Order: sequence, then structure tokens, then C-alpha cells
Amino acid sequence: MAILAECPMCHKKQSAKNRLCSCGEDLVRLKRSKKVKYWIAYRLPGGKQRRECVGYSIEEARDADGKRRVQKRENRIFDIIPDAKMSFQELTDWYLSLPRPKPLKDTDRMRIGLANFNKVFGDMPVRHIKVTDLEIYQVQRIQQGHAASYIDQDVTYAATMINKAFLVDKVGPQTLKAFKALKALQKTGANTRIRTLSVAEYVSLCKHAKVHLKPIIQTLMATGMRPGEVLNLRWDRVDIKGHFIRLRAEDTKTGQARSIPISEALRDILRALPRSLHDDSCILVFGRAY
Repeated sequence: MAILAECPMCHKKQSAKNRLCSCGEDLVRLKRSKKVKYWIAYRLPGGKQRRECVGYSIEEARDADGKRRVQKRENRIFDIIPDAKMSFQELTDWYLSLPRPKPLKDTDRMRIGLANFNKVFGDMPVRHIKVTDLEIYQVQRIQQGHAASYIDQDVTYAATMINKAFLVDKVGPQTLKAFKALKALQKTGANTRIRTLSVAEYVSLCKHAKVHLKPIIQTLMATGMRPGEVLNLRWDRVDIKGHFIRLRAEDTKTGQARSIPISEALRDILRALPRSLHDDSCILVFGRAY
């Protein structure tokens, strides 16, 4: 067990006895001005090292360190393990309240998945959930008529939450182990869409499609873009002269910007579409098609 001091400049956590940080800052001066944050470090059962932030007082850090030493000596493990009394519902409430750099695209689905879990595990202390409990959950959901892919998605949301909680020391390694050991019901890639249209099918589809849907089908075929990317495509993303469709990060499912070449045939299709003379940034290319 040890008391650590965090440099406010480089945020390195080091021995509280250090007078100088490796970045060159004078820790003695910073301690006097109450700018150094103190941590205590110790090992949980199972070997995982845990750090707790105490505050800006070395006296409080010493008190906290002494308390943990007594708890370990008296084998009061449950007073140390972070998830000793926390229920799955309490952990869910904490997870959903976390600030995020950007909103998740599947937030609603995540809330539904966690709600499904809480119907079974809500009042149970998180540390009591074993892999056998999770396997029984899978079986019960199958018996209720839910698809394997749907159940796996629920489990993925719960496992992601547990992993996040483990990284910030809100749950211990035993809790994480149960979710890591659980096997998915559906094999990897089992629901992957691998079929593509043949040339004959594509020609037939264009031939029988309504006039306003035909350019959408042709754009999908010519670019390989996702249907959502095509239907939400805006004119300011289309560089006809440069022969590229330039999608931004917020336009794609993966959250990564992407440039798609425009063929000569697609260029003619896009040029034939009606286009507003107003601001292109808010005008959909296929705005009237669907």
C-alpha cells in the first residue's frame, strides 16, 4: 500500500515523498498551494491494483491509507471491494448518467437492453452475478421467443457497462470475469449479409422500379454506400467536378469520414437530378424521392 501524489501539470502519479516531478515541476511548492492531488494504492483480492483519489490533503490520504490497512489486516474484504453491495440497477443508473463526448447512435436500444437485464438482475448485487446466471438468462430469453442476435445484443450492452465500471474500479475482477466467460448464442458472422445482386437482377430492378426510386438504386449500386448514407446524402457532400462524394464522420455508421469516387455514369445521374439554388448544406440529394 502506498500514498501517491499526482502532478497537476503532467498528471503523473508518484511517491508522495518526491520533491520534484520528472516533468520538472516543484512538487513541494505545489503541495503548499494545495494543487497536488493525493491517491492511495493497494491490491484487491485477486491481485488487481486499485487506486483511490482522496483529495488535496496529505492528512486525509494518510487516514484513508491507514483505514485500508486495517481492513486488509482484519480480512474485511467486503469493505474494500467496490461492488460488494452495489445492485445491477444502481450500476445501470451510474452508467447511463455518465457524460459522453458525443451521443451514441444506439442509445435507445442500449437502454432497452439494460432494462431487459434489470428485469432479472436489477436487485441483485453485481458481484453475485455468475456466468451460470447469465447462461440461464439466455435460455429463458430464448424460451420467451427472442432471437439469438437480440439476446446477444442485450448481453453486449451489459458487458460493455461492466467493462467500463471495471476500468474505473466500480466493480471487481470477479464480476468482469463472469461476463467475459459468457459465450454468445450466435456465431460470429452468422447474420452477415453476403448476398449481392447479379447484373441481371440489378437491370430488372431498375427496369421495374418507380422513376423516383431508380436513381437511388443506381447510386447504391455504383458506390457501395449504405442505404442510410444515400438517403441522407446532402448536396454539399457531392463534389461532381472533383468526382468524389465526401462523407463526414457524422454521416457514416462507423463514425469515420470516407470519400467515394463518382463514376462517369453516376455523374450523369446526379447531374440529372433537380437541385435547389439555396444552401446545399441542408438540401438532400434524394430529398423528394422517398
